[in-house]
Amino acid sequence: MKKALWVVRDKITTSPEIDDLIEAAATRGIFDIVPQIRGRGDAYYASALEPRAESLVEPALDPLERLIRYGGTAGLRIHAWVNVFFVWSHPERALPKDRAHLVNAHPDWLLRPDGVSTLDPAGGKDFEGIYTDPGNPAAREHTLDVYEDIVTRYRVAGLHYDYVRYPQVTYATSAEDHKNVTTLVRESAARIRRARPSAVISAAVFPDPPVARDRVLQRWPEWARDGLVDLLCPMAYRRDSAEVARLLTAARAAAPKTELWGGLMAYDGEVETLKTQVRAARDAGCEGAILFAYDPAKTELLDAFATA
Repeated sequence: MKKALWVVRDKITTSPEIDDLIEAAATRGIFDIVPQIRGRGDAYYASALEPRAESLVEPALDPLERLIRYGGTAGLRIHAWVNVFFVWSHPERALPKDRAHLVNAHPDWLLRPDGVSTLDPAGGKDFEGIYTDPGNPAAREHTLDVYEDIVTRYRVAGLHYDYVRYPQVTYATSAEDHKNVTTLVRESAARIRRARPSAVISAAVFPDPPVARDRVLQRWPEWARDGLVDLLCPMAYRRDSAEVARLLTAARAAAPKTELWGGLMAYDGEVETLKTQVRAARDAGCEGAILFAYDPAKTELLDAFATA
């Protein structure tokens, strides 16, 4: 069974952090790494299309390049994790410092529910922050340009979508707006496969197909059926292992011919729960398991995940 790690962007801001990640994964036999390199409409890599991430403190550091260069020598496969429509958040409601950030430069691209100017950067009870409007053609074209640029210039093993959905159906014009999300997925697949045919196209998705379809307009079983993705990661984030098993079994049935990595949460101190849930993913027919998220301070969970 394959094992993989989601790596949130705050764990790849310095060279020592990246080197520690490579060692932690390789020594445990975890060879698929999914680092978040487009977290909030910004770049944890060298980009002429989006601004450098504010949290990067080493002027010469290109996190994605370092992961590929040094991770490759250890046998790691790097899947570039990109947030699709979710492009900014801030707990104190601050906007991006860089005027070139799309939130500042293109407010017309942003999702505008109920007539307000934008979603709140601090998020709310049913949304995480500022989204681009999935129905805006210019925003879509920019996003596609970003993805093609990444797979063209970097020898990534794959491109991994997150937040490839509406925040909630209530922020869409109608339930038919699911077509806006699928249009991006379809056009992205064509462009990525032209630019780098070997790239594995994957997506983190709501694990329950009816919930994904009705609540956030994410019709991932159709993406699988139409060959628009190569790999799906249903996020079965539940403490109840029986519920994890149910969700992943349902996901397997919804995409019977597409590779599936069961998405599991690393709950603090719950080593036995994690081991049980890895077994549940295997029993549900998943080809792999992916952990949210890598934390160098939680070695006991990394060990349990690697050996389960």
